[in-house]
Amino acid sequence: MGRKAATNDIIAALVTTLSDANKWVRSHACKVLSQMGEKAATKEVIAALVAKLDDEDDYVICKACEALGRIGDIAATHDVVAALIIALGDTNDIVRERACVALGQIGEKAATNDVIVALVTTLGDANNIVRCEACEALGRIAEKVSTQDVIPILVTALGDANQWIRSNTCKVLGQMGEKAATKEAIAALVAKLGDEDDFVKIQACEVLGRIGENAATQDVVVALVTALGSVDGWVRQSACIALGEMGVKAATKEVIAAIVTKLADGDDFVKFKAYKVLCQMGEKGATDDVIPVLVTALRSADRWNREGACVALGKMGVKAATNDVIKALMTSLGDADDIIRLKACEALGQMGEKAATNYVIAALLIALRDINDHVRQEACKVLSQMDDKIATNDVIAALVIALRDVNDHVRQEACKVLSQMDDKIAADDVIVALVNTLGDVNDDVRQKAYEVLGCVSKKGATNDMIALLVDALKDAKAWKKACKALGRIGGKAATSSVIHGLLCIANYDAYAALEKILVSAPSLCNINSNTVSKLFDFWKLQEWHVSNIPMEKIMEAYMCTKIAEWCPIIGLHSLHTACGVTIVGERVIVYGNSNPIGFDMPSSTLSDDLNGMFAIQSGSAFYLPRNSRNVVLPFKRSLSPVLYGNGSKRPKLP
Repeated sequence: MGRKAATNDIIAALVTTLSDANKWVRSHACKVLSQMGEKAATKEVIAALVAKLDDEDDYVICKACEALGRIGDIAATHDVVAALIIALGDTNDIVRERACVALGQIGEKAATNDVIVALVTTLGDANNIVRCEACEALGRIAEKVSTQDVIPILVTALGDANQWIRSNTCKVLGQMGEKAATKEAIAALVAKLGDEDDFVKIQACEVLGRIGENAATQDVVVALVTALGSVDGWVRQSACIALGEMGVKAATKEVIAAIVTKLADGDDFVKFKAYKVLCQMGEKGATDDVIPVLVTALRSADRWNREGACVALGKMGVKAATNDVIKALMTSLGDADDIIRLKACEALGQMGEKAATNYVIAALLIALRDINDHVRQEACKVLSQMDDKIATNDVIAALVIALRDVNDHVRQEACKVLSQMDDKIAADDVIVALVNTLGDVNDDVRQKAYEVLGCVSKKGATNDMIALLVDALKDAKAWKKACKALGRIGGKAATSSVIHGLLCIANYDAYAALEKILVSAPSLCNINSNTVSKLFDFWKLQEWHVSNIPMEKIMEAYMCTKIAEWCPIIGLHSLHTACGVTIVGERVIVYGNSNPIGFDMPSSTLSDDLNGMFAIQSGSAFYLPRNSRNVVLPFKRSLSPVLYGNGSKRPKLP
């Protein structure tokens, strides 16, 4: 029944049963409590199990140890630990073994000095299995183990007659990490590279690899190179891994030469690890002896060789970017294996500008039509790393096709590459393709398309493109990109729909875009009266964003459209920009930082409305002259227009 039976009543009954006269009943009670795990971890249960560590029957003691170990660190009380230490000295081999296991399961909470000393002492036990379990327990509490006290004993244990104890001791040293990087420990591990047992050799390689650069002495490297010649494939593989973990420090001519011989190893896993070592050595491995071997491997019938060579050459980067290497990688772009084609793409990308030749770009364009999604995506990525060298008609045409790819990531990467080309993508067919991409089903692709359109100059913007960007302002995931794109388009986007959409967003990104549009627009005459009314709030609250808009542009819009809602904006703008306005009949003159500019109103109604707006402002609000118009701006300061016709600098308003 297990844990479902762990009720208070049943646990209490089992505790009572631990005192049964029959040893088999007592041992089974221990077993049941251990199967209940943490649910049975009450003070009463733990105390009763500790009492059973002094039972007259060894089997009961073993089961009590197992139960305390299963309960885990909850059982790490002083009484439990003390009782298990006593059990480590029991005359019965199995009791000592189970006590070691229990202390290991309790873990770091049991890592007191007394426990460590007791386990270290047990490393000298006459029984092989007990010594193995003592090693395992020390490994579990490795972080708490004192290097000064334990390592000399572990070094001694490396010479144990039993192979499992030697391998377990290696394992403990590995779990200690950098703490095990003492001269004595490293020397002992090097000696184990010549052990008669292959598993011990493997463990010694792994520990030296974990210690890493700190173990990269000449003696260690020489011993690992020797291990590369082992008849056992796992030993050769482990030696490769260890040399790779030591990185550049192990990248000597002798090591590189030895690793190159493993590229032809009969064991595929050894070959793979040898290529990985060359990758970890990076440019250090890019010698005149190594590169030709890798180029030859690219033509191998063995896919492990071809893949490994691609990856290694890529990691060597620019230093490996010879003509022979680049040609061989281009050939690999046509490999029958998907992974090889992918890795060849990656390698060309890692070689930077040296690989940005017309031939390579042509090969990458073919890769953009590959049957494998990942290859097409990687081809896009590599093109993006080649900067302005890719901005050719052929590349752009291929990227436009990639915008319709069935794979989301390919379409996204194609957008990313196009975004780096700026005005070079302003051709009609590219704009049309990007506009169509704004309707993509994938959110990330749409956002990338908005970014690209944001890079297109205003000359490339079409009405359809602007309309789609307005729709995008309602997209919670894309509106920021749409704002940026509209701001980049500038004055061509000065339409009622654009302005209304930006005003509805009403935050900094939208206002910044609106400022760029209004400042760069040649005219504001295409804005309807409803939108002009909404613009007043923008003028009222965003003085910073409107100060660079010329007054004459606003006046021209008023004259052209005859929209009376421009009047309060004109009045407010005169305040913001310290412009003076005089009205005599149908003649309006604006005085600012330049010479006075005169405007002849096409009708007296326009000049009367403007004059009325100034005349009836009371210092607290601007009104439109007719009753049908509402108050549009409260103020706390005088709005009397100030006349400056001599070109002097505008004073700051209080």
